[in-house]
Amino acid sequence: MTNENSLVRLLRYVRIAVVAAMFVAGALAYSHLPEVVPTHWDFEGQPNGWSPKWFGVWLIPGLSLLFLVLFQVLSRLDPKRQNYENFKKPWAVIQTSILAMLAYMYAVTMGVTFYPAYNAMVGRLVVLGIGLLFVVLGNYMGKVRQNYFIGLRTPWTLNDPEVWQKSQRISGWAFVLCGLVAVIESLVWMAVPYVFFGAIALTVIVPVAYSYKLSTDKRGK
Repeated sequence: MTNENSLVRLLRYVRIAVVAAMFVAGALAYSHLPEVVPTHWDFEGQPNGWSPKWFGVWLIPGLSLLFLVLFQVLSRLDPKRQNYENFKKPWAVIQTSILAMLAYMYAVTMGVTFYPAYNAMVGRLVVLGIGLLFVVLGNYMGKVRQNYFIGLRTPWTLNDPEVWQKSQRISGWAFVLCGLVAVIESLVWMAVPYVFFGAIALTVIVPVAYSYKLSTDKRGK
């Protein structure tokens, strides 16, 4: 338990450091950027959305800071907040992974803003990052206990701890599989939108359908 608590504390400092690093990087980069910067790219890596410099530089750090605060606030407001004590390590890893993903996205977008010759890599890098995030999240989904803010939250999982637990395990496998598909897709880069969004759709549909079937089967006994 002591080692687990130490890891949880360490990851809290890591999250704070990651968010702070984004603000420092933004401050250092700000004066070197044009007044209008790209903020959205298509799958082929072509910029198709532009914003004022202040928005492009501070959007992701601002969102990261908001997430950092909301993670703490929402867990305390959760009607099932007592359960968080039973999955402290998974919860800490999930929070850290999400913020690390945002920092990665920030590095990618700032990098190609400075070096537009690498625009074509944006799609691959984003899909790769999302894939790795899904693999990490999937490995911890089965360890998440009932709550209202993280995991597969359906009326059937929230009403029955057994349905919750079995559904989270299936959802975890779906996340890992989707993540691996995304990682492979970032390398082969074929039929990207169909494969990527199709995998995400199945990641949602299959676990939800499974949780519904578990619940109806239990009620039918």
